[in-house]
Order: sequence, then structure tokens, then C-alpha cells
Amino acid sequence: MKSSVIIGGKSPKNSRNAADFYATPPECTIALIDRFDWLFRGGRIWEPACGDGAISKVLEERNFRVISTDLHDRGYGHSNMNFLTADCSCDGIITNPPFNLAAEFIERCAQKEVPFAMLTKATFWHAKKRQRLFWQTKPLAVIALTWRPAMSPERGKSATMDFIWTVWSKKPSLKTNYILASKPTLPPQSDVI
Repeated sequence: MKSSVIIGGKSPKNSRNAADFYATPPECTIALIDRFDWLFRGGRIWEPACGDGAISKVLEERNFRVISTDLHDRGYGHSNMNFLTADCSCDGIITNPPFNLAAEFIERCAQKEVPFAMLTKATFWHAKKRQRLFWQTKPLAVIALTWRPAMSPERGKSATMDFIWTVWSKKPSLKTNYILASKPTLPPQSDVI
């Protein structure tokens, strides 16, 4: 296997999924909510890149009120809604944005002045061009997932990428907490998919 495949680069065998769609395994959302339920509880959560509803379904199972939208129709939520230009009344935002638009999603969320959380590659903040964004928005926490989620199970049994949640409060934080999250055990016979 070529190193470019291992680190998530292009390969002739495994091209990027259309529109950067990668469904979020339920344990990723559970790891976020287990730590930050208090930040998002009580209001309407907007999932603006809902895809097939992976994140929304976990939130709904935990009794959150969720508004699910996406630019593309993947059979869940309201389609043809571009998060970068649309407006929706909400009290928080939780999403796994398209990788190539993650910075724009963060900027858009920060404008809304609500708590929000973004699931990104673990190396997202390592890029020099994103340092300004980090310091301008000052996240409340970075949650490092200590397992590799299977975002593309069709590519084989071994996931190859590390992921983090970055969490923001309504306003920039004074400090950013770094949290290690162990993989949650899914409840038996869970309807979460």
C-alpha cells in the first residue's frame, strides 16, 4: 500500500468520496456529547452537513432537537441548503463538514455566536494558514479521538486517519482544553447507525 493512501491522500484505487461525504460513526458523536452535553443541551442544534443523518440520529436518540440540512440530497434532512450562505435559527451547531470547506464552516459558525463543534482530521490545526483562524476563534476544547474511526468502511477494515472534535463556546475562550477521548461502547441493539 502506498503511503499516500495510508495518510489519506489520492490513489488510483481509492479516490475521494463525492462532495467529500464521509458518514460519521456514532461513537464519534457520542464522545463529543459525553463531554459537552451541557454546552448544547436545551436549544435547537443545526447539523448543516447532515449527509445520511449519522450525527443527527445520535443527537435525536439523546433527545436533542435537531435541524438537519445539507447541500446534497442523501435521503435525510432538508437538501439544497448551502450552509455558507443560508440562515437558520439555532442555539448550537454540530457537524462533520466537508474537509475542503472546514475553515469556511468554522468562520460561518463563529459569526452566528452560538456554541459549535466540528469534526476534522487530527492534523487540521497543523497548517500554518489555519493558525490565524485558531487564534481568532479561540476554541474551548480540542477532543482527540484515541481510535481511528472508520469513515470509509468500504475501503477495508483498518481505518487510517485520526480525527478531532474542536469545540467553541458562544464567544472566544480564554484557553483551549485538550481532551483525550476513549472510544465509547455503543449500547446493545442501538438504533444509531
